[in-house]
Amino acid sequence: DDEEEAIGKSPDNRFIKYAKEIGRGAFKTVYRGLDTETSVAVAWCELQDFAQFDKHERARFKEEAEMLKKLQHPNIVRFFDFWEETNPRTNKKVIILVTELMTSGSLKGYIRKFKGQKEEKRINVMKKWCRQILKGLAYLHSRNPSVIHRDLKCDNVFISSTTGCVKIGDLGLATFKTQTFAKSMRGTMEFMAPEMFDEQYDELVDIYSFGLCMLEMMTGEYPYIECKGPTAVIKRVIAGLKPECYYKVESEDVREVIDCCIRTKKEERLPVHELLQHSFFLDDNGLRIDFVRDPAN
Repeated sequence: DDEEEAIGKSPDNRFIKYAKEIGRGAFKTVYRGLDTETSVAVAWCELQDFAQFDKHERARFKEEAEMLKKLQHPNIVRFFDFWEETNPRTNKKVIILVTELMTSGSLKGYIRKFKGQKEEKRINVMKKWCRQILKGLAYLHSRNPSVIHRDLKCDNVFISSTTGCVKIGDLGLATFKTQTFAKSMRGTMEFMAPEMFDEQYDELVDIYSFGLCMLEMMTGEYPYIECKGPTAVIKRVIAGLKPECYYKVESEDVREVIDCCIRTKKEERLPVHELLQHSFFLDDNGLRIDFVRDPAN
């Protein structure tokens, strides 16, 4: 069984890489791995294009990754370790990230299953998912310095099929907001808030992306699918034009919440702790969700 064939290990020997490839993207390949300290399966992720970063960007990435290791929350995919190594085949530097393994896939796959369901049922499922995403964002945004995800979308929100637990993943792109503004434009065009294009942004970019995630959950459509190419998307976003699928949402309540998130002017968007207290996200038993601010802030 190739799954049991160990073909690599971390510098401290804690993590083992198996030959079984479980995912592949434009910049990364993911293998099944094992944490030998806990005997728990992990995701061993290799980022291919690390060589294109300059010395300062690499240093910043390493600083961010050290911070990511400290994050622990039930709605955040756990980030265990990272290191740099040279790929023996290509002789290029790669970065290895070891994270919690989410075996049931992303929300993207689940949305397809719900596309044919009645709107009321979809709304109930979406509320359960959204509450958990908001709790994860509330945790990130209340760190000191605050953690901005910058690339939130249904493809990198993961679900456990047995528990229904939802976790925000792919935190490798997260920016830590310090005294200066987060400065590099990385993220998925369709989910990017208008201020991302000016490179002057804060936590509210994640709220914008969250609103578009809600829209995708409700309609099963990728936002701005009507646009031909990234330039058309940017024009519509900056002009404050909503994606066409927004007008397919029948529920006024859902449209109102999405609208509170995707306002063009960021100061008009609801921050995460206000969204958690919004009447739409009242818990099933009618209780408001407690939002505890980080005492370090």
